[in-house]
Amino acid sequence: MSRLSKLMGKPVEVVIEGELLQIHPLKMKDLSVLMKVGSTNPDIQAEAFSKLITKTLMKAVPDSTPEEIEEVAVTHFTILSEAIMKANGLEDGNRATSKKPSTQ
Repeated sequence: MSRLSKLMGKPVEVVIEGELLQIHPLKMKDLSVLMKVGSTNPDIQAEAFSKLITKTLMKAVPDSTPEEIEEVAVTHFTILSEAIMKANGLEDGNRATSKKPSTQ
């Protein structure tokens, strides 16, 4: 790999319902979707946000299925979005790392 391998970014850990997930930074190829999250059109914004959450969860839990991800409760989206922003240096995201994993 070239010197650019140092620019790949490091994941952020987040605990949701006792599950420790590593939220990986987005890549340049994800920039167009990320920009759509800031759209003033709520339909475009919702679709882009859904794509980012799906991509993030597929990377964090490689054996998950799209069907499982579609069933993730919306109540977890705030902490997921904060972790995504933190992993990408776009927001403080302190809440994303504030909970400890369960010891089960």
